[in-house]
Amino acid sequence: MKATFSLAAVVLAGFIFFAACGTTSPSSNSSRPAASTVSPAYTTGQSFGTALMALYSSYKSTKKVDFKDPMTLLNVYMLANSATQIKQNINNKTFYADFAKGALLGSQQNVNSNNLSGILNALTTSGLDLAGLANAAQNQSVSTSTANNAANVLTGLFGLLGK
Repeated sequence: MKATFSLAAVVLAGFIFFAACGTTSPSSNSSRPAASTVSPAYTTGQSFGTALMALYSSYKSTKKVDFKDPMTLLNVYMLANSATQIKQNINNKTFYADFAKGALLGSQQNVNSNNLSGILNALTTSGLDLAGLANAAQNQSVSTSTANNAANVLTGLFGLLGK
């Protein structure tokens, strides 16, 4: 019997994973205040960085962004949702700073102060409908044209990672 997982189950597992990761307490030798590490912006940034690096890692190994793969859809969903949040709060300096700290951690320092602005600019000004992409990914119904557009934007982002 072949086991199948619905995207809803994968998304739920992702939310549980990211929620658990975002609620850890800082170590006693951390210079970052506890409130900053558990802020919604920090958790959103962490999800953003983690999703971006997962997509990049998959792209490096397969040389494509596979919108039929449930993990790709989960990561696109997470990336699009977190990018929507930063787009809505781009002028909020506190939100941006916490988001950047979370993105740094989630991406294992591949997203940093040198490339974050370019990555966010590429995502938020690409004309890519982030909310629509998140919804399509969640419903496993990404059209060919949306997938091609998103893949082009993502491959451009991967170039900004400097790898």
